[in-house]
Amino acid sequence: MTARGPEWITEPYTLNPGGKSLLTVFGGEHSLGGIADYEAKETTDENPDRLSLVQRTTWAYLRHALGVEDASWGSVQRPLAQSTAPLGRTESK
Repeated sequence: MTARGPEWITEPYTLNPGGKSLLTVFGGEHSLGGIADYEAKETTDENPDRLSLVQRTTWAYLRHALGVEDASWGSVQRPLAQSTAPLGRTESK
């Protein structure tokens, strides 16, 4: 817990000098079905569009970062970066 406000959560992104990507999901709950364990399916967010966004983006990023393939990362990243919809936005540096 911190008195600095919610900005502290993006410090690994903003303070990292290397290549990085950040996905901001607007209106999402605290738990969007993250990787708690191999068969975890729990989430506090019932919005299927947000859950699908997190799933597609996570898989695409991991495939890109691990050198499996790059096409899926570009196909997810471009529409989000150009979107004016409040669901999500990506940044890469």
